[in-house]
Parts: sequence; structure tokens; C-alpha cells
Amino acid sequence: MALQLRYLSLRITTSDGLFGVEIPFEAGLFVLHADNTSGKSTCLQSILYALGLEGMLSSTQNIPLPAVVTDFLDYDGQTYHVLESEVLLEISNGTKVITVRRQIKGRQDKHLINVWMGPMLSQTGTSYISSDYIVRQPGAASREIGFHHLLAEFIGWKLPNVPTYNESETLLYMETLFPLMFVEQKYGWSSLRNRFPTYFKIKELNRRAFEFITSLDAEKNAAQKIFLQQEAKNINTNWSVQIEAINRLVASINGLIDNLPTKPISDWPPSVQPEILIFDQEKRINIKQVIFGIEERLQYLNLQEVPSVEQVSKAAQQELQDKQEQLLKIETEIKFKFEEVERQIIHIEAIELRIVSLKEELLKNKDLKKLLNLGSTQDLQTHSGKCPTCYQSISDSLISIQEINNTMTIEENIDFIEEQLKVFNAMSKSEVKTLDLKKRQLNGLKSYVAEIRQDIRSLKTTLTSQSNAPSYAVIEERVRLAEKIRYIKLIRSQVDEVLGKFSQLSEEWREVQTRLASLPKEIFSKEDKSKISDLERSFQQQLQEYGFGSLNPINITISLESYFPEYEGFDLQFNLSASDYIRIIWAYLLGLLEVSRQHETNHLGLLILDEPRQQSAREASIEAFLYRASLSQQYGQQVIIATSESSTVLTQYLRNVPHTYKRFDGKIIAPL
Repeated sequence: MALQLRYLSLRITTSDGLFGVEIPFEAGLFVLHADNTSGKSTCLQSILYALGLEGMLSSTQNIPLPAVVTDFLDYDGQTYHVLESEVLLEISNGTKVITVRRQIKGRQDKHLINVWMGPMLSQTGTSYISSDYIVRQPGAASREIGFHHLLAEFIGWKLPNVPTYNESETLLYMETLFPLMFVEQKYGWSSLRNRFPTYFKIKELNRRAFEFITSLDAEKNAAQKIFLQQEAKNINTNWSVQIEAINRLVASINGLIDNLPTKPISDWPPSVQPEILIFDQEKRINIKQVIFGIEERLQYLNLQEVPSVEQVSKAAQQELQDKQEQLLKIETEIKFKFEEVERQIIHIEAIELRIVSLKEELLKNKDLKKLLNLGSTQDLQTHSGKCPTCYQSISDSLISIQEINNTMTIEENIDFIEEQLKVFNAMSKSEVKTLDLKKRQLNGLKSYVAEIRQDIRSLKTTLTSQSNAPSYAVIEERVRLAEKIRYIKLIRSQVDEVLGKFSQLSEEWREVQTRLASLPKEIFSKEDKSKISDLERSFQQQLQEYGFGSLNPINITISLESYFPEYEGFDLQFNLSASDYIRIIWAYLLGLLEVSRQHETNHLGLLILDEPRQQSAREASIEAFLYRASLSQQYGQQVIIATSESSTVLTQYLRNVPHTYKRFDGKIIAPL
């Protein structure tokens, strides 16, 4: 993993000619020196812009560059209007070199980047293959036409998917990683923690970025765990979808599916196999028995000759009377069953209201406990005759307040309410199941009524037909039974087809659970611990060298929770002077660079710092820091520093430090 800057070219076309700057970079410590407001930050920000990384600074699509490259520039007392501007950057991964161009102002869209497969800036006169790519657009990091997709391949990064606060996944974008390798002047020195872009809504972004840059096994294990958990979630969702499909099918024949696991299982079929039960009035009958009963009745009818109306007239009259009486009876049962359903709904609503009340009561008790833990003198108000949660009067208790000896503590109240919640939640689930059963029974009665009414219509048709005509009721019953058998068998066939899908889901579930169980129990591998330990050692050593004085550096550690420096479990920013906090940032970011020398990481071996001497850091500190940064040359790394330190002082800092020095007198952006 490597990225080195080789050449920067910033070109601005004005109405009076071409302005800009050409900066060739070298490996090791590179010092860009110029006065304040001369254009140093513009050069460094143009590097970010050329690489499509301005999203590191903000979620907006605005160009993060000053007016000197977008509107107008002042030079030698004259103002020049900017007509067009562009930035070109030549970069290397250690073996290959590419040159990128991105227009700042002009006719070309800012979301387009031109890439040449060679050193167009440092070796002029040679032509190279070029391609166009998109940047800061959907797909720019994941598709072939995306520049960040190309850049990731060029530097050897394989960006993982990470969880978001939207309960989905997203790519760990480059913009979230470069804050560990690039510090801009305006906000970059204010905090270690708050420099990462949050608009991607990535969970624990600081941790994910650190784990990727240091290539922790914890990151790979976490990514694998997240992937497997998402797979399990998908299987669970698919399982529920199939259950819903079966429920819709069996509901069409007024049935239900019994013994079907509501959650994925590892072995299919289950020991007690699922079966379809059909409601016959209020009874539940296995689908096989229902089909057998109907087929038996149909077979009996088919063996009989169809009688004439005259032959069945008397029996039909009696059957019609019986059916009408039966209809009245069943309709009365339906009325009672409907009332049962209504009462059940009211009962469930009452339980839900009680659950809401208990949750509110629990919250109030927890709030009171929090107040008491913080030293509040507020207490339970039972002594004043008021409920501590709803503040209603309880003065009409049958038991005198003086007779109550063992008032529950606030902790006991919370435990009691939580137990009540468990009970009522269980009751709610149970009563909902009961309601579902009652509704199915009601539907069974309604279906039975529909059949009786159909029988009544058939019998009336028979009795009003000519005496020598065949019995309409008998014919209609045969047709209806045959159709009923056909439909029930069709539903059973469709249910069997859906049930067949559970075998594959079960197999997938077993595989996911096996892989989850095989993941390491330890969060950090031996190599992870070694990396973090080496970072901590480098960090502490640097603080000592930089004259860190707010705390004893030996007592400052790298947190295994946040991966940031901490002192006795607390973030350092609130316990340090401003200048010491700058030293913390130096030591931390340079420490990450140094760790990549002894371990295999995803660090690019690049560190860019805009005005690292902030808050009047002592001269000894900056000199020690520059020397430490210069060691990057021995490892083929690159540290680029832009500073406006006075020439005399900077010369003194650098007298014993290997470096490349680039000085600009006056404005950096000048006529070309």
C-alpha cells in the first residue's frame, strides 16, 4: 500500500494570461515554505480536490478552494478575473505513475477526472493512454467508471462494507480514511476525534477507519461478523416471507399451518412436521381428513342416480327446514363469537395501555434514580400521600401510612416494574394468539353459514322446479364438492411448494451459524495487539521528545475501545493545554506512519500537514517533530509540511534534518 505525490500543477487562465504554480515533490520530509496568505493551503487543498477527496471536509458539492482559483486573483496590486482553472497531480504507488487532471472552473464538469497512465508532468513530451472517470457521484467508488474505484486499485486498497445507522451497509469511503493522513489548517488541528465526515452515517466510523488503516484482524473479523449477521438477517426475513406466503394460502381455505417454526432452524424438516389444519365450524381438522371426508361424500353421491324433483320433494322440504333452523343457530353462534372477538380486542388494548403505563413508570423511576445518584435530595413522595410517578393522591389507602414498614427502594421499584413488563408483554403475545384463533373460528363459522345458504338456495331451486326435472340440489352439491376438493388440493400443492424452500433456507442458516461460531472469540489477534502496542510506544516516545508537559506521557495509553489516546479512561482533549494537544496530534498521526514500517498495514506511507506548528509550540518541540518526520525517507515514505515559520527559525529547525525544501517568496500563484 503506497501513495506518493510527485508533482503538482495548478493552472489558472485569466484575461491577462496564465497564472499558477508547479511543485515537484520528493520522498521523505518535504517542507513547503511561504508567508501567511500566500497560497500554501490553496496548494494542499488542491491536492485533495485533484484526488476527489474534498468530501473529507464537507458533504457539500461546493468546490473547497478560495477565490484565487475560482473568481479573481490579486497579484502585484492588480486584480485578474479567473476564466478557467485546473489542477493536475502526478502520483505514484511505488511501481506505477499516473497523472490526474480535474477542472476547477471551466466548461468541463467538476465531477469528471481525466487520468493519464504515466508521468505527464515530470516527463513532458511523451504521450500516454488517457481515460475519463467520475468522482463524487454515485458509483464513483464502486464501479469501473469511478475514479475512487481506480485509485483504490492503484494504491492497493480493497475497501470493505461497514454498517450504517440506517441498519444497512455502505462502503468505507476514502474520504473517511484520509483524515488519518491529511490535516488541513482550518479545522484539522482542533481534534483527533471530530475530523471524520459523519454524513455517511457509518457506525463507529473512527474505529472502522483506524482498523482499516492499521489492517487489524479485528476489522476483518468485525467485517466478517457483520456480513454473516446480515446474511442471517436476510435468511430470517426470507423465512418470514415464506411463512406469510403460506399463511395467505391456507387462509383462502379457512385454515392455518401448524408446527411451522417461526424462526429459522438448522435441520429441516423439524421433528414434528408442519401440517395444514382447516376450521370446520370451531373444530380444526387435518387437511388430509377434510379431503378424505369430501371425497368419500362425493364418491357416495356419484354412485347414486340423480333423483327427480318429485322423488326428493318431501326429503328436500324437510332438509330445507333443517338447514334454515341450522342457519339461525349458526348465526347466533357467529354473533356470540363476534362479541368474543370484540371483548378480546378490548382486553388486548387494555394490556397494551398497561404496558405503556408501566414503561412510563419505569422511565420516571430510572430518572429519579439518576437524580439520586447525582446527589439530589428528591425522594419518593409516598410520605406526602402522592404517587412518585403519576403524582396522584393515594391518601385514601385502607392501610395507614404509619403501618407500612417496608417501603420498596427505588431499585426495588425498578426491578418490580421490569418484572411486570415481562409479564404483561408475555400476556399480550398470548392474547394476540388467542385473538387470531378466535378470528379463524369466526371465519370458519362464516364459511359454514355460506355453505348452508348455498344449500338453502339449491333446495329452493329444486322445490320450485318441474317434478320430472333432476334435483338441482343434488347436482349442485356434486359440482360444489368436486370444486372444493380441486381447490383444497391446489392450495395444498402450493403450500408444499413453498415448504420445499425451507430446506434450502435451513441449510443456509446452518452454514451461517457455523461460520459465526467459528469466528475468534478474542477481538484482537496477537498481531493486532502488537500493532496497538507499537503505536502506543511510538506515541509515548514522541511526547517525551516533544516536551509534552501536561501529563506524564507514560500514563497516556491508546484505548482498545476507541483507538484514541486516553488518560485513566478519559479523552485527553479536555485535560490539556492547546499546544500540548497539537503534540498529541503530531505523535498520533506520525505514530500510525511509523507502525506501518514494522507491520503490514493499509497506511499509504503519506502524511500531509498544513501549518503543524500551532498554538505557539516550543521550538524544541517542532525541531524534534521535524527530525522524527524526516526518518520517513529511510522507509520510502513521504511527509509533506506547509509552514509560514520565519526563514531564520525554520533554517535552524532544519539544520540537522534530512529534507527537501521549497521556498516561495511572495504569492505562490504567479504568472507562468
